[in-house]
Amino acid sequence: MNIKSFRAKSMHEALELVRQELGPDAALLHTREVPQRGIWGLLGGKEIELAAAPDSNLKSRFEIEEPEPEPEYEEGDLLEEPNDIEQTYSSVEDILEQIEPAIEMSLADNLGIDLESLEFSQSFFSNTPALPPEIQQLRQRLIDAEVPPTLATTLCEKLLATYEGQTNFDETTLLEQLRRQIAGSINIGRDIDDPRLYPRVVAAIGPTGVGKTTTIAKMAARAKFDHKRRVGLVTVDTYRIAAVDQLQTYAEIMDLPMKIVSTPMEVRNAINELSDCQQIFIDTAGRSPRDEVQVQQLRSLIKAASPDETYLVLSAPSSCKSLADAVEKFAPVAPTSWVLTKIDEVGSLGNTLRFLQDPQLPLAYVTNGQDVPQAIAAAEADDLVARIV
Repeated sequence: MNIKSFRAKSMHEALELVRQELGPDAALLHTREVPQRGIWGLLGGKEIELAAAPDSNLKSRFEIEEPEPEPEYEEGDLLEEPNDIEQTYSSVEDILEQIEPAIEMSLADNLGIDLESLEFSQSFFSNTPALPPEIQQLRQRLIDAEVPPTLATTLCEKLLATYEGQTNFDETTLLEQLRRQIAGSINIGRDIDDPRLYPRVVAAIGPTGVGKTTTIAKMAARAKFDHKRRVGLVTVDTYRIAAVDQLQTYAEIMDLPMKIVSTPMEVRNAINELSDCQQIFIDTAGRSPRDEVQVQQLRSLIKAASPDETYLVLSAPSSCKSLADAVEKFAPVAPTSWVLTKIDEVGSLGNTLRFLQDPQLPLAYVTNGQDVPQAIAAAEADDLVARIV
């Protein structure tokens, strides 16, 4: 492997030297602060040293935890797997959500059936009576907002149950009741800006392209400028030179110390070196939810950092299936809550509703643009409902 060392007065200058000689896809192998050459070093002068290589096929230096072996069962053993049973029901619901629209479309196109008059979806998939027209309109409104059909049906059935025995409905009252019902089901996480609660180490994880780096920069800026805290940054990336640039630029603009690390041990050392900071924000590389090796690498890094808060960052324009895949695949990393980004790029948040109701993963923040630090806010149930209904 062709490894080269670069020295400069600042991180920005060192990164520029790497980019000029090895290109934007160079891999950063290590970074440290060293004494300057010559007399200035004797007087305590420091500079940045980077080791980099143009080879992108680097052997992983992560500590991968081997999964526990599956238990062996003898013939005739009784298996008690409540979690698998729950997953089976969840899968059935997912299947119904996917095939219901296809069946409805097929009947409408080929048989000319008026599905609205037959209340097809409810009579076919459940034993509940048909919804009154006013509530059926609300159900369709939810589906048009990209709420999964079975979830929309469940919400409307609960709404109807609050009007037991009633036959006349006021649409305005129904809509307001539906909004209150949805708001009450949304799980909101804590605001780390609260001085009574704020955690010292905060990490962001998630798929590629969801806005993790910008989200970390927004949180760091709020902590420093709005709450006057001493803040440090750590980037744990695939160490491509281009991947480090963005956070380094934010660090220089905000005059924040920043560490570039690549292994679990380096993560721990970086946090120790930033011990005088009141808050440390850790940015990680985007991982594909389908790549289990990458997720295990990330788990090893987060375990070493031992953050007080780990945010799973997800993007509002993502499909419901993509969101579900990310939540499932990143579960081994044990996120404490999640952040929904790019809500300004969608017309509705109906595709996120089932995740907003997850009792195990509260939503902490939403972001609505690239402005740092303005375009981030603590999640509020009423605002989310307004974007759904």
